[in-house]
Amino acid sequence: MPIRNLWSLEPGECIVAEELLKRGFEVYFPVHDVGVDLLIVKEEKHFGIQVKESRYYYSRRWRSGHVGHSWHQIKKEKLLKSRADFRVFLTYIPAEAEHKTSRFENKFLVVPSAELRRRISVKDPGEAQTYSFCFHFEDNRVWDERIAVPHNGLTTYDQFIDAWSLIK
Repeated sequence: MPIRNLWSLEPGECIVAEELLKRGFEVYFPVHDVGVDLLIVKEEKHFGIQVKESRYYYSRRWRSGHVGHSWHQIKKEKLLKSRADFRVFLTYIPAEAEHKTSRFENKFLVVPSAELRRRISVKDPGEAQTYSFCFHFEDNRVWDERIAVPHNGLTTYDQFIDAWSLIK
């Protein structure tokens, strides 16, 4: 079993770990690649967290007419066999200053893995057998633009914005 390079953790894993620490969780990084990025403990309960991070892209206009999305990919086999209890999608959205982009705003979607597996029914993994999640953020709303079934409630992710309270 391969050992993770703990000297170069992914930035998203550290950012999510910091958010969880603020909420009273103990956070651990597995030494071996066991299919979860973070192990967390609170009040005798433990959970596995998988973190997916992406910058926000403004280069594409979707069929919906929206411009702007994140891009997270998950292999179908890994999603279906995952040991993670939750997926945290972290999107870095450029925040404009007076003259240029000066920082990034972190947007978190906290989604139970069982719910994410239910929602892939409106997605097509394609020949690569990989699901792409392209989240478009607008005010307090977010939805997945990369879908096979338009106008379906499973594409809306509003209830998962900063939904840390689901981890209990």
